[in-house]
Amino acid sequence: MKRRTKQFVTACLIVAAVTGTGAVSARADYHGIPDKVTLAQSKRSVAQGKKFEVKAQTSPYDAEDDYICWEIVSGKSYVRFEDSDRTGDDMDFVAVKPGTAKIRCYVYGKNKDRYGDTIKVSVTEAKKDYSLRKSGASVKYEEVWDDFDLEVKKGDSIKENQLKWKISNPDIVDFANWKKTGHEVDFYAKKCGTTKITCSYTNSKGEKKSVVYTVKVVADDDD
Repeated sequence: MKRRTKQFVTACLIVAAVTGTGAVSARADYHGIPDKVTLAQSKRSVAQGKKFEVKAQTSPYDAEDDYICWEIVSGKSYVRFEDSDRTGDDMDFVAVKPGTAKIRCYVYGKNKDRYGDTIKVSVTEAKKDYSLRKSGASVKYEEVWDDFDLEVKKGDSIKENQLKWKISNPDIVDFANWKKTGHEVDFYAKKCGTTKITCSYTNSKGEKKSVVYTVKVVADDDD
């Protein structure tokens, strides 16, 4: 986002006047308040939860963008500003939930309809992601008496408490603490041997997805 200030422009004109060069060019290049602003699109679609940017074009193209203002005309529950900024030739928004919103960009102090422009934003429902994948190798080597963690990569639609871990042989490896759910869990290698550790997710239809790690506990190198 460009951020030219009036002070900067004034400084340029002063320097030009002192040096005797470029004064006419500097004044010609600075257009002050825009005549109007236009948006490249009149409508667009954005998935729920995504950030998006809307850009405005000033006329003249190099007019001062501090006079460009933004507002959400309707649908404030569907989109929101990303931060507290409300001026400039581009603006960032967040798609909150499915619905339709209207956003306006306009020139401060001028008629909003005549010298501004609007865009219709349709927020679509986010695609459900129930994927479950391994993180790293399937076979893990750990030293006896060591703490270690295992992790899985999950889709955004799976909640942490829906991921449950199970150890085939708790005599070899056990949970390091009370936590037995989530995408990452801590374990303790009790003695040398091999065991399977499974992380699984079961949906409302009883369909199950699992990730299985083979953990080989070996002797401590320091012994």
